[in-house]
Amino acid sequence: MTHAHDRGAFAKELHDAIVKVPGVTRLVSSSPVEVATHFAGGRVAGLRLSGDVVEVHVAVDRVPVEPVAEKVRALVTERLAAEQDGRPVAVTVADLDLANLPRPKGG
Repeated sequence: MTHAHDRGAFAKELHDAIVKVPGVTRLVSSSPVEVATHFAGGRVAGLRLSGDVVEVHVAVDRVPVEPVAEKVRALVTERLAAEQDGRPVAVTVADLDLANLPRPKGG
């Protein structure tokens, strides 16, 4: 079954894979315009599968944020390619979970 036939299941699978990327703590809906994939019976916040570009908004718990964002982009791109979907993926680090960031030494 491809994601074209069950968008909700595909969105949930992507969500579950994205939050397993080291450094990602959660997907973030963001504002002022909600980023989410809506489907019958629910939604996945922080992931927009509609449109010409797939959007992913995440919160991270480490710096620098670029390597985490790149791992998310690569993961989603790979999953889309497996479904014969070649759309580009835009990853936004929408929040930092500061409680999980390492504390500076000696400070």
